[in-house]
Amino acid sequence: MSRRIFLTISLLAASLTAYPSVSPETQAVRRDAAARRLFIAAMDRIEAGVPDAPDPPALVRYPLYEYLVAARLQRDATAAPGPTSDARVAKFLDAHAHQPVIYALRRDWLLSLAARGRWRTFLPLAASSADRRLVCDRLAGRIATGIDPTDLPARAIAQWLEPRAPPSECDPVFAWLRRRGFLTDDLRELRVRATLDADDPRLALRFAARLPAQRAAPLRLWARLLEEPRPVLESIVDDPRRDAPAEAIAAGFDLLSRRDGQAAMSLLPRLLERPDLPPALRPRLRLSAALGAAYDRDTDALAAFARVPATALGAAGDEWRVRAALWNGDFALALAGIDALPPAVAAEPRWQYWRARAVAATAGARAARPLYAKVARRRDFYGYLAADRLRWPYRLHVHPAPVDRRILGRLAAQPGLIRARELYFCGMIERATREWQYALRDAQAPTLVQAARLAADWGWYARSIIALKQADDWDDLRLRYPRPYRRAVARASRMARIPSDWLFAVMRQESLYQTDALSPADARGLMQLEPRTAVAIARHWHLRRPTPDELMNPPVALEFGAAYLRELLDRFDGQLPLGLAAYNAGPAAVERWLPDHPMPADVWIENIPYRETRAYVQHIVEHIVAFAWTRGARPPRLAHLLREVQPATSFAAHRPASPHSLHRGKIG
Repeated sequence: MSRRIFLTISLLAASLTAYPSVSPETQAVRRDAAARRLFIAAMDRIEAGVPDAPDPPALVRYPLYEYLVAARLQRDATAAPGPTSDARVAKFLDAHAHQPVIYALRRDWLLSLAARGRWRTFLPLAASSADRRLVCDRLAGRIATGIDPTDLPARAIAQWLEPRAPPSECDPVFAWLRRRGFLTDDLRELRVRATLDADDPRLALRFAARLPAQRAAPLRLWARLLEEPRPVLESIVDDPRRDAPAEAIAAGFDLLSRRDGQAAMSLLPRLLERPDLPPALRPRLRLSAALGAAYDRDTDALAAFARVPATALGAAGDEWRVRAALWNGDFALALAGIDALPPAVAAEPRWQYWRARAVAATAGARAARPLYAKVARRRDFYGYLAADRLRWPYRLHVHPAPVDRRILGRLAAQPGLIRARELYFCGMIERATREWQYALRDAQAPTLVQAARLAADWGWYARSIIALKQADDWDDLRLRYPRPYRRAVARASRMARIPSDWLFAVMRQESLYQTDALSPADARGLMQLEPRTAVAIARHWHLRRPTPDELMNPPVALEFGAAYLRELLDRFDGQLPLGLAAYNAGPAAVERWLPDHPMPADVWIENIPYRETRAYVQHIVEHIVAFAWTRGARPPRLAHLLREVQPATSFAAHRPASPHSLHRGKIG
């Protein structure tokens, strides 16, 4: 079974079981099932290199038939380019100008024209493309034809200075720059510096190869600082006469502070003794060390922040100084730090809540009540925390979006949205998204809300939720929190002994219900599991080892995701915030973040060093509350979900063999 057919079955199953009633949209989905199968089979023949079969009338009438025509033209333009193929493609592009169906065909044809040097045809058609391959082809075409040469050097140099590995299409452009003598050592150094600023030391070393050795030496040192900051910084500290660019020292020290705050703190005094250190760099190094200590929850963090000039703190320093005070239980210092935040930042729910907590700790609960009350009306993590402090009911602010049958009918009949629906059910999500966005490019909020209903009726929940966000409509909780794959969720819930609301919440946060979700780290499916993590889970739970593509299958994804979450919860004595943080950042990271003494969960969560993981835990807790409401249950209180976090020694007996971590978060 092809992956496309596999995804199609999953998506159709989700749609046709999402609602008990049979809507006109669902009837249309069922009616087109036979033609859909013909279309998928024809597209699979193209991918497999199998000769085309005659197209039956049902396929020709199918809303996606033009996509099949485009795919055949795309194949022929690549496999057998020539005047006949070019003419057919040009005719198709003219007939479907600006429509999403031409997107892939147009790009591949333009690349083919450029490869064959058909510049007179290529240049007018590629004039507005931002694709880097086509941009370089366009420059190569202008060089070859001599068209408008005045700004050629500047545009070519701009591509050459890009801090990313260039595609092969840029090679002739860069060769032209070299022949003309435009690539000076000054420009080469700029290119290396840009690549270093983009944190790509290996590419920077490649770019530095053409620089004179003396000029390249400090840049090579900078690259080494990004690869191995600690030993290189130690060598710089040990030899004050060694030439080291200030920006290189700053970049390496920033990196070391994020990786090993204690090592950075120990190196800082000797680094500050260097006589050639620019005065402006000293507060930056002090700030990096203080931030590193805060990320490591080091008790010296508060003293380190005290040595940073207030003008050098910046947004990160301002906020992490408060977090460090909270971690150390110094609520008076935390309150002073919150008072020093810029007004717009201090007004955020996060800092309003922590102001109330600090006032309660320093001036008493009565003084904090009005401050909690400002936050407790919100439907979010900090609103729920504040409501718990006041013992108020949660304010969910549920306002279902109205159903406008007139707009819904118009949208359902719109050809672009019909194509989007069918592409979605054929597992061609990227193309479906392009059709959807093109069809609704000028839509206003009322239309977007009804489009969200339409997408939800198809089971395309990610697009539904995104449409509601674009419409700035946040209060229809049933539409924003659908519960698909209920049988699979219930089965996984029973197997792993995890509440179904927790699994729905993780699924929503991990993939936004997208069965084909694929991360840069190769995390897959609804629960975003890496294949190697799934192998470890299969071994621990005596399950059949899934293939990577099977992790796109909702029942498999939910079974393995629930099993992994159960392992993490067991590892951390059932504590939800620790288990969730470990699901996102890996259990090893969470073990590093454990306190030395029992700590309130809200303080622990606020001090998670990875910005992504901190938000991840907070959002999933919010989702759990919402999912309880959508099934008619009383929402759980955060005071019960988030127990006091225990020190590392409490979990020694619950530590199984470590599965692979799923994600690497960004500190901040």
